[in-house]
Amino acid sequence: MELYATGFNAWHQLRFESPHDVGEDDSEPEDISSFTCVLQHDAIHQIHALLSYTRVTLDDGEERLAGMVPRSHEKNRLLSSNANIHCLEAPNGVVTIHHTEKRQTLYQYPSMRSLQSIDLPSHIFSITPSISQLAAYETGFVALSSTGQVWTWGDERYTACLGREPTTDSPAGVPGQVTDLDDLPTGPITKLAAGGYILAALTAGNDLYCWGHAGRSPILDDLSDTPSPVVIDDKDVIDVAVGEAHMLVLTSDREVYVIGENNNGQLGLPGVPSTKTWTRIDLSAVLTSGQTVTGVAAGPRNSFLIVGKPPEAQ
Repeated sequence: MELYATGFNAWHQLRFESPHDVGEDDSEPEDISSFTCVLQHDAIHQIHALLSYTRVTLDDGEERLAGMVPRSHEKNRLLSSNANIHCLEAPNGVVTIHHTEKRQTLYQYPSMRSLQSIDLPSHIFSITPSISQLAAYETGFVALSSTGQVWTWGDERYTACLGREPTTDSPAGVPGQVTDLDDLPTGPITKLAAGGYILAALTAGNDLYCWGHAGRSPILDDLSDTPSPVVIDDKDVIDVAVGEAHMLVLTSDREVYVIGENNNGQLGLPGVPSTKTWTRIDLSAVLTSGQTVTGVAAGPRNSFLIVGKPPEAQ
């Protein structure tokens, strides 16, 4: 498998060579404006990209790291290297930890410093029957239960990102269920993505729903505080990723579409400052015969493609 990346590269966060491979090259890093192969491995499992570094988890448990890890993030990185612990820091500094062995429980800390000081968590939340995915957006978090329910919580000043109306019984700062994502025509939610002030959800039947703060994230014209379907050339969507101000999706025919800001090359469209319409990426000159995109991911200002053999050829 191969990992292709494009976008922000100020800390060499898209450069996975070993020091021996890099040699004495201390030149000023440049952003990458089109999808470029940055890593090869038999099995690429997960990409976790933050502003200054990228961590790739391989299926054998090994990790590859590129870029600069801030000292305040070091414990976060060490926690996340434990397969039983998922640690996420939202851009507003709030930290949430999920112990997979305690499948229903989330521990929230007001900051990374609080976590590193071994303080007691400020909040302990429970989502039943269990948590299958956790993601962070600019001012909060979103979780997916094992039965397909979506739960959100975060800063009450940005309630549009919650996709629900906060109430006394279900305030903004406590996980509350997004009931508009229940009983959808094409089945339950199977995957979440979040970034900036936009949240996205995929159904079992490959429909994409988005919601968020339109004023803060003017990427999608019809974005609102209610989850709404997003249609991309009438195609089924099988994967989605959200950055700080951009999105990318993978359709069932293995095409990649992008939208949003491109000031650091994060869309993989050289010379295009931004696009307000879904634009297909032409990968014909990038991928070789027998290769196809199997997944997408995003950092704040980066985009990633996981490339391998078509599923039917594996």
